[in-house]
Amino acid sequence: MIILPYSERDFDGVAALWRDAGILKPYNDPKVEIARIQKNNNCLLYIGRDGDRIVASVLVGHDGYRGWLHKVAVAEDQRGKGYGRKLVQFAEAWLVARGMPKINLMVRAENPAAREFYQHLGYENAGHAVLGRWLDKGDVDLASAEIDVVITYMEMTAPPTRPTVPLPPGKHALLRVESPTIAFYRFLYNTVGEQWLWTDRRRMPDEKLLALVDHPEVELYVLYTGGQPSGFVELDRRPKPELAFAYFGLMNEFIGRGLGKYLLNWAVDQAWSYGPEKLTVDTCTLDHPRAIGEYQRAGFRPVRQVQKRMLDPRLEGYAPMHVIPRLPEVATG
Repeated sequence: MIILPYSERDFDGVAALWRDAGILKPYNDPKVEIARIQKNNNCLLYIGRDGDRIVASVLVGHDGYRGWLHKVAVAEDQRGKGYGRKLVQFAEAWLVARGMPKINLMVRAENPAAREFYQHLGYENAGHAVLGRWLDKGDVDLASAEIDVVITYMEMTAPPTRPTVPLPPGKHALLRVESPTIAFYRFLYNTVGEQWLWTDRRRMPDEKLLALVDHPEVELYVLYTGGQPSGFVELDRRPKPELAFAYFGLMNEFIGRGLGKYLLNWAVDQAWSYGPEKLTVDTCTLDHPRAIGEYQRAGFRPVRQVQKRMLDPRLEGYAPMHVIPRLPEVATG
């Protein structure tokens, strides 16, 4: 048996395995359950394959505090070969690699064979009562998971009078990306924006996003440091006579080197070379707390603030659950 991550082509085999192993109850819909698993960043479904046949499965995940095992199943005619032990050990190693100090699982009272199997592997009764509540009855208001966000809108109505910000020491190159591919743009956007919960363009289908970033009046500039991307800025010249800073930020590994200040001031000078009436940018409370100050030092000034409530994008699967906005030099989106 070899262990592989679950893929869509495995659905029929996995569903049949779960039914035959008796771990599906009338209220379990494997299609719904697997779709929910695939949206979650903290759990993964693995299969055990013998040739073309799926003979075992395990769902391993964690809540950020402890690990959990679910959907451990072995085909009845394949039991006794050590497949179950192999999958459980695989799941344990998966959790150790993610820093989880303990693993939990639940065994139904009507399944003493499963309890005996886990006891042989060193698991013991933790002596805790398991309480549960169904959340699919429509009585949970998602607004309870909304977070408060304050958006600050800023503008600059005249070119700033300041010294040129020098490029920090090192091998750097600043290049415009002409006709960016979707893959490259999403790499930049997702990598820079992950820690700031940028999700608007994660939601966009490829066709719509490509039409936006490939517009002749949308300019994407990428800063390279040591031959690899270290940050980017996107200038949008479409809202004439204004010019908007659509996105700006650095890769996390390059924060704190003075690159953000250089790139921001360069972008301001580049934007004013087009002769707009004013430059605009917005930032929010999910960004670095010094973002407003950095924009002010570059020449922007706050003009208004708007408070909004939004569903935490991590709960929608658009950002990893482990991500908590950190404190880099400056980023906004």
